[in-house]
Amino acid sequence: MLDTLLELPFALNRHRDAPLLEERLAFLNYLQERGTSRAALRNVSGQLLHVIDLLKLEALRDVTVDEIKQASRRWGERQRTNARARTYVRTESYFEYVAKKWLRFAGRLETRSKPRAWFTDHLDDFARRMMEEQGLSPLSVRSHCWKASTFLTWFTARHTCLSRVRLQDVDEFLTLKGTDSWNRTSVSVAAQALRAFFRHAERRGWCKAGIAGAIQGPRRYVHEGLPDGPTWEEVQRLLHGIGGDSPSALRARAVLLLFAIYGLRSGEVSRLLLSDFDWSAETFLVTHSKRGGRQPYPLQHEVGEAILQYITKARPRTECRHLFVTLHIPYRSVAATSLWAMTNRQLKAVGISCRRSGPHCLRHACATHLLQEGVSLKEIGDLLGHRSAMSTGIYAKVDISMLRRVADFDLGGLL
Repeated sequence: MLDTLLELPFALNRHRDAPLLEERLAFLNYLQERGTSRAALRNVSGQLLHVIDLLKLEALRDVTVDEIKQASRRWGERQRTNARARTYVRTESYFEYVAKKWLRFAGRLETRSKPRAWFTDHLDDFARRMMEEQGLSPLSVRSHCWKASTFLTWFTARHTCLSRVRLQDVDEFLTLKGTDSWNRTSVSVAAQALRAFFRHAERRGWCKAGIAGAIQGPRRYVHEGLPDGPTWEEVQRLLHGIGGDSPSALRARAVLLLFAIYGLRSGEVSRLLLSDFDWSAETFLVTHSKRGGRQPYPLQHEVGEAILQYITKARPRTECRHLFVTLHIPYRSVAATSLWAMTNRQLKAVGISCRRSGPHCLRHACATHLLQEGVSLKEIGDLLGHRSAMSTGIYAKVDISMLRRVADFDLGGLL
């Protein structure tokens, strides 16, 4: 391994004579198998010598994160006397990155586990009921648990027992969040989650009865939740505006086509695997975020071409089996939040402004376009993965031209 990375004899001898040679080689082989480039491996191998030196590792031992941080600061101070060092902050962060990754690989990174919150068992029981008895999606369960956890963390400053919770505490929390950082919709959704949590808590006998039924969120207006997205002409301009053959451009084009043509959610695109695509049958499988289950979709030609271009020319060689992965090591699946940022960045680049400027606005544009093309609400609902026809019916409210055609319908003198 070292012979392929280092050419100068003195550099080879320096690495071979340093402690923990076998452990370092095992780590470098691990990185190489996961697609790390030769240049990156050479940098890591050199940094490992500094890690061993500053942590005084003659043999592998358990190392704490605080130890690594202190050693990285010493390394940064040492580099300040090095005229060839370019960025001291980068120097320290890279030292810390390599040290943590190596010691975690060797099973020697000692991390301090956070103290277990007093309400953890309550939230686990709440999540289990939502998943097993109510059949809610993992996304909904995670959202409800996060909002309940945010309230209970805030409430911990007052008491550490659910039996002490009063309705006034919930009202004060929602008011505080509404004036501090959350908009009206966020507060309303949080109130809904807290109602669900306290209904469960009342059934379990954890708290005083009557809290859930009395929780009130802010008023939401009838048309406040209407879909807001770009026109189909703007969507076409967005897709044509992604030029170039760079890896990031090829990946962005494939991602945005999936959002715009199929109206997929960000989590659904993030979860796509290479094995979900049947190229001979020209179909692919999507695991729905809300209603659950896997649904086959026909692979539209332009979308298939864009995905093949990304796989063959841009996707790194890695053991990660997700379709969309990061372009730099450590390679891992692209998170739904990163897909939101990617979409938002592309929308701004072509001058498209929407109230919601993430993947969901392309989902709305897809549904509205299909409705205007005469596709039935049932077919649109099947494409979007809606559980209820009411979810799809909201798009009829924004298709003003269709409503006008209904209003102009000749009733043949019945009135």
